[in-house]
Amino acid sequence: MIRLAAGLLLVLLAAGQAAAADGPVPVRIAVLAFRGAENALNRWSPTADYLSARVPGHRFQILPLSLEQMGPALAGGGVDFVLTNTGNYVALEGSHGISRIATMRSPAKVEAGNVFGAVIFARRDRADIRALGDLKGKSFMGVQHDGFGGFQMAWRELKEAGIDPFTDFSSVTFSGFPQDEVAFAVRDGRVDAGTFRTGTLENMDLEGRIDMDIFRILAPKSYSGFPFLVSTRLYPEWPFAKLRRTDPELAQAVAIALLSMPADDPAAVAGNYGGWTVPLDYQPVHDLFRELRIGPYEHLGEITIGELVRQWGHWGLVILVILVGSLVWAATTERLVARRTRELSAANLELERQIAARLRAEGQARRRRAELSHMHRVSTMGEMASGLAHELNQPLAAIGNYARGGLRRLRGGGGTSDQIAEALERIAAQGDRAAAIIKRIRGMVRKDAPVRAPVPVSQVVREVAELMRAEAERQKADIELDLDDDLPQVTGDVVQVEQVLLNLIRNGLDAVSTVSAGVRRVTVRGRRAPDGGAVISVADNGPGLPDGAPGAVFDPFFTTKERGLGLGLSISQSIVQSHGGRLTARNGRPGAVFEFTLPPVPPAPEQDAEGRGNGES
Repeated sequence: MIRLAAGLLLVLLAAGQAAAADGPVPVRIAVLAFRGAENALNRWSPTADYLSARVPGHRFQILPLSLEQMGPALAGGGVDFVLTNTGNYVALEGSHGISRIATMRSPAKVEAGNVFGAVIFARRDRADIRALGDLKGKSFMGVQHDGFGGFQMAWRELKEAGIDPFTDFSSVTFSGFPQDEVAFAVRDGRVDAGTFRTGTLENMDLEGRIDMDIFRILAPKSYSGFPFLVSTRLYPEWPFAKLRRTDPELAQAVAIALLSMPADDPAAVAGNYGGWTVPLDYQPVHDLFRELRIGPYEHLGEITIGELVRQWGHWGLVILVILVGSLVWAATTERLVARRTRELSAANLELERQIAARLRAEGQARRRRAELSHMHRVSTMGEMASGLAHELNQPLAAIGNYARGGLRRLRGGGGTSDQIAEALERIAAQGDRAAAIIKRIRGMVRKDAPVRAPVPVSQVVREVAELMRAEAERQKADIELDLDDDLPQVTGDVVQVEQVLLNLIRNGLDAVSTVSAGVRRVTVRGRRAPDGGAVISVADNGPGLPDGAPGAVFDPFFTTKERGLGLGLSISQSIVQSHGGRLTARNGRPGAVFEFTLPPVPPAPEQDAEGRGNGES
């Protein structure tokens, strides 16, 4: 089987090189062939044909691979996209930097959603095996040690039942692909029990290859809308992922094509799936890997001597030099040490005072940066596919800047321990901010309710403007504020309001960067609305909106920027609408003007003389 997949890989690579010279550009999709290469080609070739028809100038090819072949194929550079099981995706995400752009939908008849699990089974006539605890001392078979549905899901359930598969079983063997061999081994009595992904028993029974009635399901579970026999938790379905080197424009075109596929498309029917959806939350897979200490969490918590030397060895050398110098200095003149110590103490006190003042001044800004996570309701299919990279760009860029600054200070020999510590604190703050963004996105996927409270608009506008000062200075632009003194508080989520302001101001700065003469200016105005709420506008003196663009700028993936994703304004509009407001765009004189409204804080209920509300009990 491995030789067959390797041969197909070489043939398709050679064919792709020949086609690239005078025909459509070949695009290779590595597919996990968990039921064999032939089955994978039959199942997924219609999907490749579908993409070839909807992405002009490209011809998509399927490369059926085993789990062992996936890593080398991705490292070899002959693959553009990956379609694999959930567990293998998380492992490749950490080792090869792939990122999902869509998640496979379960067939339309599966009401539970885009999820699957694993089934653990034995022969029904084995009276000594009725529960997971009965498997101690028995033989067991999975598909592969690294197989997510083929072993790792069952491993987690066995562990919770108090069973270590590698010490409590008489033997643990793996069938490899195709995984159907597990069912045959249990049926024929070659092993006592086995496991593989849900739906396989039903498919084999439908194909007439086994009789399901001879099997007993161990630790059976039931989930509303999930029609298959299952023994484990349910996890997100297979993701369709791109590699780090894949052309972003091609990845975007593929994502749009997949998300547009109807559930009854011939490609979906042939593949036995119900189309594609925006990427799901794969945190449950990370939880499984972390609990079993496998995949990217295999060495979680381990600290080696080599890592300590690499991270802190230079500090040990510095401390050693300081100690030796101090001893020599003390031996030379005690009086000079005392005088220098007093001077150093005074200098340290002054430095601590300056650092404390600076930290107080920057504390609020750092807290706001950590809170500027992306909390918005998905309004289009494309927002979820690209929103994570869009929101994480700022903290990752800040982390890179702080890290490079710290390295320059270390290499130049001019950085003190306090300065390096400060840089590390900033990096940690930006890392926390990135984690907060991911937590917000997970909350959005789970449809968490937003946190609505009174929002001081004037304060929020000033803080966001301050956050954008550095970007404005880099663009050689000014950010001007024109806010009414009586600008009221409004009702909303402060992080979402900040996100809208941040996006509009950033767009304004990008627009004025094209102005070659005169002052580059972005003006933020705030006025009290007739209903007691607030009207906020962001105007720039850039080239303005293209003809016909004011209505289209809020469409997902519409952008006038050379490298823009076209998601920011669509996300901002959905946030404003969820607050009961309206976001509009128009051309100014000159430039463009974006204006949005926010509702006022509702009045507190009146109370009687005893402090009770005036409602009836």
